[in-house]
Amino acid sequence: MEPMASPDNLTPFVVRHRRTIPRIATLLGGLAVLLAFSCTRAETSTLVGSWWDAQGQSVTEKQALDRLRDAPVILLGEVHDSPPIHRRQLELLDAFNGPVLLALEQLDLGGDGRIERLNDESFQNGRARAQAVGFDQDGWGWDHYGPLFDWATERRAPLWPLNLSREKAMAVAMADGTGWLDELDANARAWVDEIAPELSLPTEQQRGLVEVLEQSHCQEIPSAMSSRMVRAQVARDVLMAKAIMGARKAYPDHQIVAVMGNEHARLDRGVGYWLAQLAEEARLDVMSIGMVPINQLSDAAGLDDAFDLRVVMPAVDRPDPCAQARESRKGE
Repeated sequence: MEPMASPDNLTPFVVRHRRTIPRIATLLGGLAVLLAFSCTRAETSTLVGSWWDAQGQSVTEKQALDRLRDAPVILLGEVHDSPPIHRRQLELLDAFNGPVLLALEQLDLGGDGRIERLNDESFQNGRARAQAVGFDQDGWGWDHYGPLFDWATERRAPLWPLNLSREKAMAVAMADGTGWLDELDANARAWVDEIAPELSLPTEQQRGLVEVLEQSHCQEIPSAMSSRMVRAQVARDVLMAKAIMGARKAYPDHQIVAVMGNEHARLDRGVGYWLAQLAEEARLDVMSIGMVPINQLSDAAGLDDAFDLRVVMPAVDRPDPCAQARESRKGE
């Protein structure tokens, strides 16, 4: 992985916000886990396993799968630490009829022959394939993602990296002014300049993403840092869109299934949004799936614009991430 850049003003910033920086790094590694950290309400009539369309109407699984089988590109959202979601991903992959290319947020972009190594046909198992490109088995969790590597290897399905590395994303967030441009290679800069020259979203979408960032950091990050972190998130989404375009060009006869966090998979402010900003003749036919735990359905209607289809998944049971922060504030 590339070394993390050190802008001139990074040291005083770290001193001023030393309690915030570790949370920033954690977020940049896994922001997409978060549709909401707060306690949320689910409609009692919403059942785990149910499917919903963009109009908020219930659809059968057969209807959902029929739509998905016809989609050239699928953004398959997830919550990274949900075993039921990972099992469901494999079931969906098995339901597709034609050849599939599996693109992964969990694989970093790189111009060092990484794609060629990923798709060397000599690999006998998924672990060897993952190790060949330095997949972070401990950070992402082999129990969660090993089955995807195994699935692709058993079926001789191409794999494709999607993500800006954590180090690069951190450098983009920390850079002053337009210094973040120096953290991107020439091809990435040209792509960003075409569809997102400021690495920002329209006002409403930008505000929504800022709220997610601040909520995930227990309202403890300064607003100036929120905007920097949004810039890094947008950079990742924009470059994931670019990677998907590259995968489609390289494998035009394959259905592209791009596995990424729910936040990245959104149509209103994630990868789907940026794919829609392309010139009309370059746009892809994309469908987005949100695999949303039932305890993160804070407002089902509010998610309608985010995905073409949502499937309600079992609750993710994790400790309250803000409990320690609240206790710390009590002692101040």
